[in-house]
Amino acid sequence: MAKKQQEETIVDVQEIYTKTEMYVDKNRKMLTAILGGIALAFCAFFGYQYLVVKPNELEARESIWKAEIYFQSDSLDLAMAGDGVYLGFEDVAAQYGNTSAGKLANYYMGIIHRDQGEYELAIENFKKCDFDDDVLGVIALGNIGDLYVELNDLESGLEWLNKAAAEAKGSASKSYSAPLYMLKAGIVQMELGNNSEAKKIFDAITEGYPDATEYEKAAKYGAMLYQY
Repeated sequence: MAKKQQEETIVDVQEIYTKTEMYVDKNRKMLTAILGGIALAFCAFFGYQYLVVKPNELEARESIWKAEIYFQSDSLDLAMAGDGVYLGFEDVAAQYGNTSAGKLANYYMGIIHRDQGEYELAIENFKKCDFDDDVLGVIALGNIGDLYVELNDLESGLEWLNKAAAEAKGSASKSYSAPLYMLKAGIVQMELGNNSEAKKIFDAITEGYPDATEYEKAAKYGAMLYQY
């Protein structure tokens, strides 16, 4: 009986292999084309990374350093437009927008426009930042939220502050950045009349971040909304 079962198993396996071989023979050209296409795409991707992306990253980093020095010394016009020899943030962002340095240039321009009261321009720049950056990405999200609130677009402000809080919770700076943006989001919820949602946020701060600077304010607002 065992021998019979073994023979049946062998036959089944052979049938499977035979069908596989027939499929490969029948579709050999198609499979070859697919595999060739995958290999070509693989080569194109890595060729693009090494021949285009990395050189662009290097050029961008070499182009932005002078603008950063001007920014740090409050020579903001030169930081933005350049000095005729070195590029400013505007040109770095325009020429190398997809690089890390290009996104950093947008971050700097966002700060400059924000401090000059040009909130719409600042939002545009901050939206072009690198949100994967553990520190600047969170700050950029929070700035967008703050600026929408300044423009009295509370719904949009709340959306971006929530994004900032969510990103902050997974960042290395979560102990101080997460409660900051959570508190701001809670205050906006109050402004919108969503008191029960605001209370949840304030309670989350007091329960999850007892050492945070925002703890006392969160406790105060939470007490004001005790009935929710």
